[in-house]
Amino acid sequence: MVFSSDSNSYIHVVRLNKGERWSEAFAEFTTSTKVNGAWVTIIGGVLEVTLGYYDLEKKQYEWQTFQGLREITGIQGNIALNEQGEPMAHLHGSFSDENYQMIGGHVKDFVAAATVEVFVQRFSQSLHRKTDPDVGLQTLSI
Repeated sequence: MVFSSDSNSYIHVVRLNKGERWSEAFAEFTTSTKVNGAWVTIIGGVLEVTLGYYDLEKKQYEWQTFQGLREITGIQGNIALNEQGEPMAHLHGSFSDENYQMIGGHVKDFVAAATVEVFVQRFSQSLHRKTDPDVGLQTLSI
């Protein structure tokens, strides 16, 4: 993983190289930069992606891992501090295979193909999440 920041440290650009895992790069990036509130946009390609669908009645995610080369047609989300005070990424994405067939959902993790480019727009304030008992998720606390 390689990353750079502007002089004010409000814009970060992160590049994952082939074979690098998002969860590991995210942990390294947030430890190094102390980003605790940001908007995230991601493009590139993946070799593997784990996506989730949140079942509101069961109050749990149903996870599925997809193998094979896919284009990231778009990942968007945010970074906020969870209830334990640790940075947490909340990402949703869509991915296309060689037949232009799409999959998408809540992005748990992925492995970069040729490259993945991550653009992080840091906020001047921290974002926080708190568990909402009605839905069973840590929702954005505003």
